[in-house]
Order: sequence, then C-alpha cells, then structure tokens
Amino acid sequence: MSLFICRWQNGDFSAVSAASREEAITLPDETGNAELGELFTVSDFMVHFRLKDRVENVDDMTPIELKEFGEQTHDMPYERLYPEYAKVACAPERNSLDISPDYGRTVTVQQMNGALELERARQKSGKSKRLSKDAEVARLQSIDTPEVVAERVVQERRRRQFMELPSRTNAIH
Repeated sequence: MSLFICRWQNGDFSAVSAASREEAITLPDETGNAELGELFTVSDFMVHFRLKDRVENVDDMTPIELKEFGEQTHDMPYERLYPEYAKVACAPERNSLDISPDYGRTVTVQQMNGALELERARQKSGKSKRLSKDAEVARLQSIDTPEVVAERVVQERRRRQFMELPSRTNAIH
C-alpha cells in the first residue's frame, strides 16, 4: 500500500492509502474527482490527532481534531503543495525586518494571504477533464465521475447486458 496525496483544485488536500494510483483516484470520490487534482505518493507522513476536551454540537460524531503534522510531514505542504505560499512564509527577509515589528507583521500577513489566494487559483485553471472517446464513459465523466470509475461502471453494465442476452439455443425453440 502507498500513501497518496491529492491536492484538490481549490487548494485543499486529502491523504488516502491505496494499492494503486487507480484505486487512489476512486477512494476520495466523496470529496471530488481526484483526476482533476494533483495526485502523488509520499513516503513519510505522520499526523497527530488530539481528543477534544468538549463536544460543542450533537452532530459532532468525531471527538478528535488535528493537533500537528510529524516533523517530515510538516515540510511536505510547503515544498510540494503550496510553493507560492512557501516563498513568502519561508522568506529570509521575513525574519530580519528593519521596520517596526507591528508593521512588519501586518505586511507579512498581507503577503501570506496574497500567496494563499495564488495557491487557490493556481490549479483551478490547471487541469481540465479529458473525456473518453467512449460515449457512455464520457457521459459519466460529465457528471464528475473519475474516468477509471466510469470505465468500470460501463464495463459492468455491458457485461450484465451481455449475460442477459437470450442464448442462440433459446432463440431457435
């Protein structure tokens, strides 16, 4: 099993453990079409979740929250997922501001927020759907079904239709 990261078009990301790239595309389909995101494997990934102190809502079925990323995992979002943000957040001049600290923080926060906007927009215009030449598969893709899932559905539908065909011996009688 490999751990795959999918950076969605809006900048969010998901982590999924899967045996193959194809499976990694099908697993997060409740979130979106992973074919339109950036999908890659990572070798070192650790997150630490914390048990909440209190539940605030009766619909809160998960009593945990993200506490922190592991040391090596912490750098992955900067390096791979959010390079524009990393340029601003990790800039050397950020730590050596010769101006007032309050003004420097305000400017840096504005720059970091500007970089977040760049990250959100970066992939929205990136990948577009490549529709299959098979009309049935393309129709499913048009409703945001990943191609690998659409192909499986169509293949299974065709197999069932074939199995339901009357046999030649039944047609003669």
